[in-house]
Amino acid sequence: MAASASEAFDAIGKAMQADATLASKVGGVLQFELGSVSWTVDCTSEGSIAEGRASAPDATITMSEPDFLKLYAGTLNGTTAYMSGKMKAPRHAPPAATPSHLTDAPRRRRSRATSGWPRS
Repeated sequence: MAASASEAFDAIGKAMQADATLASKVGGVLQFELGSVSWTVDCTSEGSIAEGRASAPDATITMSEPDFLKLYAGTLNGTTAYMSGKMKAPRHAPPAATPSHLTDAPRRRRSRATSGWPRS
């Protein structure tokens, strides 16, 4: 598990660089509000991540940093987080605005590297 949101977003950024289709799967600009710190994940082209607020995000996801790290580690389900109030997101957000595409990507990438996937 990442020790900080900075480490988690760094891993997500590396996953986006390794998989050029990841940004297009999400689409749009997501702003994560994690306590007093904001992160912008821009998935409009190749994908980029920066600390700070977006000028016009498509969706803003608000949650605590510890809950975000649990979501990133896979120990907190996104739907459960939303339904329990641990994660706030716009009611009419595009379906791709769910952060699971992004938070799951580094885990999928690690498991493929250790499992020998894909096999030739």
